[in-house]
Amino acid sequence: MLRELKNVRQVKGEGRRRWFIDDEIELILWYDSTKKLEGFQICYDRLSGTRTVTWKRTEGGGGTAKSVLVSDGPYNRPRLRALVERCTENWDTPLRSFILDRLTSHGG
Repeated sequence: MLRELKNVRQVKGEGRRRWFIDDEIELILWYDSTKKLEGFQICYDRLSGTRTVTWKRTEGGGGTAKSVLVSDGPYNRPRLRALVERCTENWDTPLRSFILDRLTSHGG
């Protein structure tokens, strides 16, 4: 199960950052000044060469909200989703669902 690290360094002028860790993954969440989730990064396979998947909310043309999921190479979407499901099974349902939905809806 993921546990939240305390006293995570916050960058002045940026939103709040939260950092969670367990034996299998690290999950970093970024919030904007209105406390809306604007991004997350999942670090996994840490013992065999860390891999990352990052999701960010961006502004599209005309002020429309868009989002993008970027990985450091091809990844096994069902495996990563199952790993995140297992590590977040005791989390708040809306946040957990949001992250899992992004892993499902974006390419991989």
